[in-house]
Amino acid sequence: MVEGIQIRGTTRLMGIIGDPIAQAKTPGTINTIFASRGLDIVCVPLQVPVEELEAVWAGLKGMPNLVGFGVTVPHKQSALELCDSIDPLAKRVGAINVVRRERDGSFRGYQFDGKGFVAGLRAEGIVIEHRDALVLGAGGAAMAIAFALVEAGAETITISNRTLQKAQALAETVNADFGKLVAKAGKPEPTTGQLVINATSLGLNDDDALPLDPGLLRPGMTMAEVIAQPETTRLLSEAAGRGVEIHSGIHMIKGQVGLIARHICEIWG
Repeated sequence: MVEGIQIRGTTRLMGIIGDPIAQAKTPGTINTIFASRGLDIVCVPLQVPVEELEAVWAGLKGMPNLVGFGVTVPHKQSALELCDSIDPLAKRVGAINVVRRERDGSFRGYQFDGKGFVAGLRAEGIVIEHRDALVLGAGGAAMAIAFALVEAGAETITISNRTLQKAQALAETVNADFGKLVAKAGKPEPTTGQLVINATSLGLNDDDALPLDPGLLRPGMTMAEVIAQPETTRLLSEAAGRGVEIHSGIHMIKGQVGLIARHICEIWG
């Protein structure tokens, strides 16, 4: 519970859509920011199954007091097609994680995953510049993070995904965008000193398969997650037990909620 929040008839709403949604940390974090600024805006979680996305989207569009909503798994790419317009960064990445109602009432998609992830790493003093990175996954979060890591000065990016073609496609997109060979597809086998990032949803459940063999992790590496709930996943626990620096997905949430709050407040604050 966030002190100072009162729900009135004038309260504007922000949602976050996903399925599952119980793991979402954004509402609690961003509501603290809204309350600290004295804003009459409240963020709530909305569980939206894939097959209901279009119907729910139409309903959200018809709510004038909805200022926008966050977008989490599994909707980050499919929601792109439903937006009235797309911010250039979101278009470049091919996925969104925030939709804002613009002044004309239209829904515009934005992308803060990558910037939030990098901000979280830097806040914890984790080195990115001149470092090799291994990104596990090739979905919306992985795409955003790969772009952001290159912009932040990473030396190389290896993309590993169960479907090799998706990993290759993402690597080619990154290389084409930056005009240099910085990304490639590869196996989930980390190398010495690498920054390893689990950008998949594997880890939300205790019985999920691990996205890589934790026995391959060594001291000197960093094992980072995008999953914020649980804050210490089984993969992070395994990594810590091997003397590996770990980085919870909660830092990505903290890194991006401030950016998202400011973005929403540009119009609705």
